Amino acid sequence: MPVLGDAIDLSGLSLPFTVSDVIGSVNSLLGWVGPFVLLAIALGFAPKIIAFIKSIFGRAASR
Repeated sequence: MPVLGDAIDLSGLSLPFTVSDVIGSVNSLLGWVGPFVLLAIALGFAPKIIAFIKSIFGRAASR
């Protein structure tokens, strides 16, 4: 029976994928999901940016 704190032997472990497979999959997933995340962020900030620009032009027009 293993004792708490003993090293785990992973020498017999083999995975059906490599590190480059994982990195490629994550990169591909980010390529698909990334534009949607950026669009959501842009839609969230757009009203604030538009209000800021309007306030700048409003102050400039009142001078």
